[in-house]
Amino acid sequence: MSYDFSNECIESILKNIKYSNYNIIVVDNNSTNDSYIRLREKYDKIKNVYFIKNDDNLGFAKGNNVGYRFAKYKLNSDFIILLNNDTIIEQENFIDIVINKFEKTKFYVLGPDIMTLDGNHQNPQRERLVGRDELKKSILYYKIYLILNYMGLEEIVHKVYKNLKCLISNNKENNYKIYNSNFIEEQENVQLHGSCLIFSPLYVKKFIGLYEKTFMFMEEDILYYTLLQEKFKSLYSPEIKIIHKEDGSTNYIYGKDRKKRMFIYKNMLLSSKIYLHFINNYETEKNNFVEKIINIWGVE
Repeated sequence: MSYDFSNECIESILKNIKYSNYNIIVVDNNSTNDSYIRLREKYDKIKNVYFIKNDDNLGFAKGNNVGYRFAKYKLNSDFIILLNNDTIIEQENFIDIVINKFEKTKFYVLGPDIMTLDGNHQNPQRERLVGRDELKKSILYYKIYLILNYMGLEEIVHKVYKNLKCLISNNKENNYKIYNSNFIEEQENVQLHGSCLIFSPLYVKKFIGLYEKTFMFMEEDILYYTLLQEKFKSLYSPEIKIIHKEDGSTNYIYGKDRKKRMFIYKNMLLSSKIYLHFINNYETEKNNFVEKIINIWGVE
């Protein structure tokens, strides 16, 4: 966890949001720096800011679920927002818009307009499901690139492929940045970006968080699949806006160093397999994160 990112995120909420009844839960996923201590020292006396430090790095879904379940069972929250620490909220009426949208649309999960520093709009993330055939191709792709990464050849292969693609398209710029042009209108039943997921009382009542068998990647795909299967509405609203300080161009997998790319390949490969297993065994697997009698946070 970065102190600077987390501090700016918390400050943006406290300074900007004009709503009388909300809480901030800061979950440290076993960071190895002093960010958790510094943040607690700064915000510990603010009554609506809570801190949780995980003993291990639980990954994206399971780490977020720690905060989600604290909000659900300890704080009895109606709405729960999972928010990356590298985001900024500037709208004073952010929560008011969310509540009004819920009253009008009865959404289960809402996603805002997420703008990166390079002008990319990250929502809606996808308008259709990733199918089994695509998943199988992804599994093969990440296997190949993981092997090439081990051999030190993956970057060379990718550069050759990228140059060939540029020559065929005769448009180099479009191969470096992919922008979402479909962010202007409100849309239902689309896949939402994981840097900000807003769960309504309908979702909070039924689910105990995200499906958490993945460590990182494809959590949004699994959530989207579940919502479509259950006919629960997801909603993208451009009226709600956040800034995602992560540079969209650095998200591109080959902008990372070799060790980071290896991490991405491994986890994308694993998550793709888990997602494929999830859709092949949906009725059984969905029971892992629907509401049930559980012994957590004192609830029995």
